[in-house]
Amino acid sequence: MESGGVQARLDALAARIGHGVSVDDPDGGLVAYSAHEAGADAARIAAILTRQVAPAIQDWQNRHGIAEANGPVHVPANPALGMAPRVCVPIRADGRCLGYLWVLESDGPLADTAITEALRCAHDLADALARRPGPVVDGGVDGLVRRLVGEESGADVRDRLAAAVPALVGARVQVCAAVPYRPGDERVAALTSADFQRLTAGTAPALRPHPAYVGSFVGATHAVVLLRHPADRPPFADALHRVAEAVGGRTAPAGTRFAVGASEPVPFAAGTARAAHAQALAAAELTVLDPALPEPLSWSDLGPYRALLRMPPADTEDVLAPLDRAATSGDTLTRTLETYLDLGGDAQRTAARLRLHRTSLYYRLGRIADLLGADLGDGLVRLELHLALKSRRLARRSLTGSGLSGELSPDRRSARDAFA
Repeated sequence: MESGGVQARLDALAARIGHGVSVDDPDGGLVAYSAHEAGADAARIAAILTRQVAPAIQDWQNRHGIAEANGPVHVPANPALGMAPRVCVPIRADGRCLGYLWVLESDGPLADTAITEALRCAHDLADALARRPGPVVDGGVDGLVRRLVGEESGADVRDRLAAAVPALVGARVQVCAAVPYRPGDERVAALTSADFQRLTAGTAPALRPHPAYVGSFVGATHAVVLLRHPADRPPFADALHRVAEAVGGRTAPAGTRFAVGASEPVPFAAGTARAAHAQALAAAELTVLDPALPEPLSWSDLGPYRALLRMPPADTEDVLAPLDRAATSGDTLTRTLETYLDLGGDAQRTAARLRLHRTSLYYRLGRIADLLGADLGDGLVRLELHLALKSRRLARRSLTGSGLSGELSPDRRSARDAFA
């Protein structure tokens, strides 16, 4: 069924039930509306003229749970917004929200038979909406997202993106970054041509039906996704995991995986978007560099790394040098110490994590203490060693604060300003 079929089906539905109907995409863009508009309210007329549902109206509709609903939702009138009551029928396919079928109740409540007809129409529309092309060209929303999180963005880019996606006005956003790596290799991998093509072809179609999705693009070193963060909800893990699934499960070639990090929610603005991108990139890269961190990872869950990223690079060589000089056992002892400190000094959990007998662990810890000349039972000593180990991992970061050009950074000075 092509777009012309969408219009024909809406007109036929409106004629059968005697109510005006329309279809919006998940971001509030008007897809189509019926010719039967005798009972159109001010909100519907404004949407027809601008091809976009106003942000305040979207907020009112979302407040009644349409994004999570699997069946019809009654949205009451809101005279202040020029809205008559209406019924929303989510259009879904394979669990994804593709849009909303709206039926106005200006002429009175819908009969059960009209709701049944609307449900049947929504089912028929799902195939057409699943095939709708999205704004994936460089000059569209995705291109504006690229410029917004880049180093050359400004108020003009923000304003153009707001014009394209009005729901962003007054909203908060989150940035997600996805970096490639090879399992077992604690470093970010190069983004190959095959990676780039798969990410470019697969990320946007997989994420576009999600109500939080704004746009995405693939740079020379990593992929970026911009999400609109609901003001009345906590940071939503669902969207973050959806991004991880899209880039890691559906688009990753064999042997390559993608670690995903997310920024904290920030107001929609050029400067804050750049800082959010730096946060997301740091979170994504550090999940690769430090296996102790979960994946996907939000900036708020980075723990001591958030403080370390705001500081000048620490000199850890004097603190850890005795372990580095311990011949072939140095790496083993260093990893043992870090695991022990990551697990809060819990010997039982450390032995299990390292697959060691408890006696072997105690032997290693005793050797570490002797080499360092340190009391591992002293909390301040543990803190100093733990920070030294994490600073060493942080020093292995290779991507710049923006990372859009694929350049590598020899230190953290360029990125540090984003975390100040």
